[in-house]
Amino acid sequence: MGLFSKKKKIDVNEVFKEKYKYVNKMSQQAHSEIDYVIKESLWKNVVEGYQELIALIDQGADFDKSHFVSLLENANKELETIHKINSEDYES
Repeated sequence: MGLFSKKKKIDVNEVFKEKYKYVNKMSQQAHSEIDYVIKESLWKNVVEGYQELIALIDQGADFDKSHFVSLLENANKELETIHKINSEDYES
């Protein structure tokens, strides 16, 4: 009987909210991190998180896509800035 039971429907809005809390927390950590290698790694995770959030919006989560695209763009800028700083440090 277990083989034919209905699968639970995933609430993409709830998945989105949990993922957003996690991405927010990583973003806060990235802002306060003083080690630039760790900071770059955190920003990479933030960027990936925003990409996942946008994918969830595309799957039906009821949130403003343009807002999260803007957040993704800002996170990418932060990542690029930190990456440049780290690259300069390694070249020295």
